[in-house]
Amino acid sequence: MPAGECKLYVLPNSHPCAAVEAALRLKGQSFERVDLLPMSQVLVGAIRFGGFTVPGMRIDGERLVGSRPIMRRLDGLVPEPPLLPADPDLRRRVLDVERWGDEILQGVPRRILDVSFLRDPSAMEVFADGYDLPLPRAVLRPALPLTARVLATRWRATDERALADIRALPGRLQRIDEWIAEGVLGGDQPNAADLQIGSSIRLLGAIEDLRPMIEQHAAAALTRFFPPMTAAIPAGTLPAGWLEAAPVSGAAAATG
Repeated sequence: MPAGECKLYVLPNSHPCAAVEAALRLKGQSFERVDLLPMSQVLVGAIRFGGFTVPGMRIDGERLVGSRPIMRRLDGLVPEPPLLPADPDLRRRVLDVERWGDEILQGVPRRILDVSFLRDPSAMEVFADGYDLPLPRAVLRPALPLTARVLATRWRATDERALADIRALPGRLQRIDEWIAEGVLGGDQPNAADLQIGSSIRLLGAIEDLRPMIEQHAAAALTRFFPPMTAAIPAGTLPAGWLEAAPVSGAAAATG
């Protein structure tokens, strides 16, 4: 049976927020989504949901922060369908892969997006489509270049780190492909790791320069657990040399 009153605090097109939204819908849990301005979670998060990052949640008065803690709590409150398999060995593997998706993969689209926004701050605006932000677009638009710089600083997004992410991406996609082949990911019903990793793949696919690389991999199928992205970073935003520097196949080992 679904739990009681539930509020989910999100940032526009945040991939961990998308993972939690998908989990809530999978479990049939009704919720109110509260859309926040970028960086405003630092100011209001401690009061509203007990932290300084999103996703944040209040459910029956309880405050939770982070996609993994929220999904563990959801399984306790709404057991069916489960986000973790019953088999102990498979459950352990899913938890390990979910952790990798959170701690290693999650930062990759964030950093590449942030350096893209530094090159074209106006691209940020389309990523707010479908969100009910507390200020009108006309007010937010002049601040986009500053917002892009603040976000890049917050996530330590530099050209060097983004280029390293792109070079490592084929190997990381290959690793995901292997988990799918082993049955850890990609089942008919998504588990927590599917949602964690699929949300990052979906956001990476919004970067049009990277889309051909992603579509070569079985990992791309994990995006089926989410609505299609409507926002995109136009092709040509990233330097062409960055894409040429990436390995052609996933044979190159990823460092994490």
